[in-house]
Amino acid sequence: MKNGEILKLVTSIFVFILSFLCLFNIINSNIGMPIVLFILGILNISNAYSCYIKEKKGGAIFLALCGMFIIFVALYTVFI
Repeated sequence: MKNGEILKLVTSIFVFILSFLCLFNIINSNIGMPIVLFILGILNISNAYSCYIKEKKGGAIFLALCGMFIIFVALYTVFI
């Protein structure tokens, strides 16, 4: 496995654990879920970059736009 794949795997496991902690009210959902959304947005943008490297430009644009939308939703939920 490459370093990027290991980083994505560890980040995904962290998101999974943090989501369950928020689900069972161990961590306040008003704090935990925007963090999860922000991390998922960053993961989408990193997947878009890997698609762009593999010459799949349509998928890369879609993933990048979805990642930016998810980050916008995370920031919107924090400030509103």
